[in-house]
Amino acid sequence: MSRVNQTCRGLTLATLKQQQGMTLLEILVAVLILSVGLLGVAGLQTSNMRNSQSAHQRTMAVMLASGMAERIRANRTLALTGAFKLSKTCSPITSAGSIQQLEHKNWIAEIQTSINTASTTCGEVAYDAGTRTYTITVHWDDSRALGGDANMKVWNLVTL
Repeated sequence: MSRVNQTCRGLTLATLKQQQGMTLLEILVAVLILSVGLLGVAGLQTSNMRNSQSAHQRTMAVMLASGMAERIRANRTLALTGAFKLSKTCSPITSAGSIQQLEHKNWIAEIQTSINTASTTCGEVAYDAGTRTYTITVHWDDSRALGGDANMKVWNLVTL
């Protein structure tokens, strides 16, 4: 056998015969590294899901506050009397005799359907007659998110 045939990319046949495969220790280290990486990915996934839910709730709160603002703007004459004022309400409204009561009932139902039905999910509409400004506030619990607050709120101002 020639010297060229005995060498395979710089390794002699004697060196190749000494390599029998991976040791159990090498396999355990590889599995350990892989499992740590997979645990990291799983942690990121759960964090991502919590923060995605939080972002969805914030988006819905902004849309719902804007929706009530549009309801007030649509009934400007009635709104100038302060009729759309609503104290902080966290439970469904069952009766609706007037247009503003119907709007409040529908708005609170939308809040609890879109964000959360917990007792901490509330809507509030305040009115300042001096400046003719409504302050629309949506409250909810966002404590599950990273850095979230148990008393989150979004508000929208409407000046008539």
